[in-house]
Amino acid sequence: MKYSWLKNSPICYKGLFDNNEIVENSIPAITKAVDGGYNLFLNLSMTKDQQLVVCESKKSPMILSSHKKIENISSDDYENLKLLTTQDKVPLLNDILKIVGGKVGIIFRIPTNKQYKKIITELSKQLAYYKGKTAIVAANYSEYFYVKKTKRDYPCGVILKKMSSKFIYNVILFLNANKFKIIKPDFIICDIYNLPNKYIDEFLYSNPYSYIISRTIIDKQSYKAALDYSDNFIFENYIPNK
Repeated sequence: MKYSWLKNSPICYKGLFDNNEIVENSIPAITKAVDGGYNLFLNLSMTKDQQLVVCESKKSPMILSSHKKIENISSDDYENLKLLTTQDKVPLLNDILKIVGGKVGIIFRIPTNKQYKKIITELSKQLAYYKGKTAIVAANYSEYFYVKKTKRDYPCGVILKKMSSKFIYNVILFLNANKFKIIKPDFIICDIYNLPNKYIDEFLYSNPYSYIISRTIIDKQSYKAALDYSDNFIFENYIPNK
């Protein structure tokens, strides 16, 4: 089946970490996940000097010891790029690709900011000679169409925003159902607590080669639900059975 790697192994969010000895998004965290044979789900951001790094832009002030936003820091500014209280810094995407080396698959999430075109273009360049399995997930339709414009034959999915209300979630899915049928994403990432969902089931019926990936699995309850209602799942700080 096309892009079957997206369902062959659980997907680890930001690496295996405890945010004490090993920090999220750090090289040790990602290396540990790769050694465990888990696929990866990683956020991308762009530094002040236009370098791609593995870090979520919106949350970077909370994870960086400097409390600055990643887009305001140059890639060679070691002190301001330190992660929490460790000596590890936010890793460059190029370094992560070398570490992973095709051993597991990677899903890259594009941030919803004005830099998304630059990030997608630079990501496309860096992946041009990378031999491993990779995919991109977009947070909105503008990003999705730009990915397809840049890399037409590249696996691309959409990620739905988390909603505390299942009613609101269903309304959003109802409004997006026809768009899904038109763009036919290779996969949809959605919140585990809003599954099962009849609109997603209808989409799968008309697009049987697409995958549903649930997020974020953090305990036994959400793990069991993910096995029942999705093709694969993204986990964080909870080691599932493979």
